[in-house]
Amino acid sequence: MNNTFPFDIPYSERSLAIACTRGRHAVVSQFSTLLNEANLTEQQWRVLRIIADFAPLPLSEVSRRSCIHKVSMTRIIRTLCDRGLIFTEKDCEDQRSQKADLTEAGRAFVEKLRPKSEAIARGIVERFGAENATQLLKLLNKLAQLSGA
Repeated sequence: MNNTFPFDIPYSERSLAIACTRGRHAVVSQFSTLLNEANLTEQQWRVLRIIADFAPLPLSEVSRRSCIHKVSMTRIIRTLCDRGLIFTEKDCEDQRSQKADLTEAGRAFVEKLRPKSEAIARGIVERFGAENATQLLKLLNKLAQLSGA
C-alpha cells in the first residue's frame, strides 16, 4: 500500500480545503428547506443550537464553538435578539464580556425545529454510514487541532 500523499493529481481533487467545503455543502444543503421555512441562516441555527446546548455561554465561546468570526457573530446575535430568540447580559465574572441565553420563545423555537433537524442529521448519517460519520468526525477534529482550534 502506498502511504504517500497524491500530489500528482489536480489540485482541486487533492485540496483538503476544497474537500472540506464540498463536504460541508453536502451536509448544510440538506437543511436548506427547514432553515428557509424557519427564516434562519445556517449560521443563526448553529448559534441557536450551541446556545441551547451550553447556555448561558460567553459570546467568545459561542464564536469558538460555532467557528464564526466575532464580527459576524455580533450581527447574528443582534438579529437573534431582535427576533426575541436570545438575550445577552453582562458576564458576572468578567464585566467586559457578555453571555447569551435563549429566551422562552427561543427555547420553544429550537424545540419546535429540533425533531426535523435531528431527522435530517440522522438521514445524512444513515446514507453516509454511521462508521464513516464517526470516523470523519474524529479525523476532522484531529485536523482542527493543527491550528490549535
